[in-house]
Amino acid sequence: MTETRQRQASYPNFISKIIMKPLFENQWVIPDDPPRSATRFLEWYEKRIMKVDISEFPLDRPIFLISLPRCGSSMLQDLLCAHPGIGYTTNMMHTFRSSLCAAEHFRKKLGFNVRGERFLCDSVDVDGGSPADPVATWAEFLKQDPWSVDFHETTVDDFTAEELDHIRTSIRKMLWCFGKPVRRFECKTPALLPHALLLKDIFPDAKFIHLVRDGRDNANSLLKLHRLCNEQWRAIRERAGETVPEDQIFVPYPRFPGLPGYIEEFGADDIRTAAHLWKDGVNYVRDIKDKLPTFYEVRYEDILKAPREEMGKLFDFCELERPTPENQAFEAKIGGVGVVRHKNKYGNYDVVEEICREPLERYGYL
Repeated sequence: MTETRQRQASYPNFISKIIMKPLFENQWVIPDDPPRSATRFLEWYEKRIMKVDISEFPLDRPIFLISLPRCGSSMLQDLLCAHPGIGYTTNMMHTFRSSLCAAEHFRKKLGFNVRGERFLCDSVDVDGGSPADPVATWAEFLKQDPWSVDFHETTVDDFTAEELDHIRTSIRKMLWCFGKPVRRFECKTPALLPHALLLKDIFPDAKFIHLVRDGRDNANSLLKLHRLCNEQWRAIRERAGETVPEDQIFVPYPRFPGLPGYIEEFGADDIRTAAHLWKDGVNYVRDIKDKLPTFYEVRYEDILKAPREEMGKLFDFCELERPTPENQAFEAKIGGVGVVRHKNKYGNYDVVEEICREPLERYGYL
């Protein structure tokens, strides 16, 4: 597998470059803690100076995009979030989780921003205000250890009323940052896939979109994700002057019950582990979809083939008006569907087909 090198980042001003360059260079699945001085100031500013009143920002029919990693979910999230009726967790909010309103305020007011290709070198450009893959945010919400590969089934009864209120209040603060008119909340992070039923219990009126990609390509891309995540992790730690043990790895896969066994038998960077994970993921959704309040399933390949038609169906499902041609943000995003700057070389399709034949046939991939 080969990729192009990460594109040069761009900054709106010199001060932004000084402040944001280290954060961008160290972008990763779980953002490094910002400087404590900045965190303390933003926490003080949000509490003492800002008037964050979420009383008029209800949490109405949140939209959760559930999928395995590397199936086009970032592309789909960007298309959804180009709609003016949708709010989301920005990358700035995800980095400054304890003071997300203040961080987003200064990003917009003072131009503390940076834009460039994310560290995965996959033709996806991000900036401080673009939709995040908020792994750390939800790991904290759901009390999950992102370094552990063990599966811990969690139900709504495992949370206190205060903890559940904190989750809902934090999301309403995110919506507050977008101002009026009030938006609907959207969230995408593959780490939430095994917790779809928990999300349903926390948000009874939620809408769930399941995105599927051909398991042969998806499994190969999962291995790429694993490699690049760990290369970036080591680079970040080396820049910080830290030594990373050779056996310390981060596994960027959803925590399904079979994952520890696959890693023990094959290794985390083996196509058989990735194939089994794809099979477990799509079969899990098959088994629980009827328990979800509202559910919609779409194939990544169908969006590539007919993006306007498929996005129209998705906006109808979300009970949102279809974007008009005047929506320049949406037009730019949909015009870029399928346009990439990187190249991949995938293989071992026969191995994936042997492991995943039944679900591959069910989705029309064989």
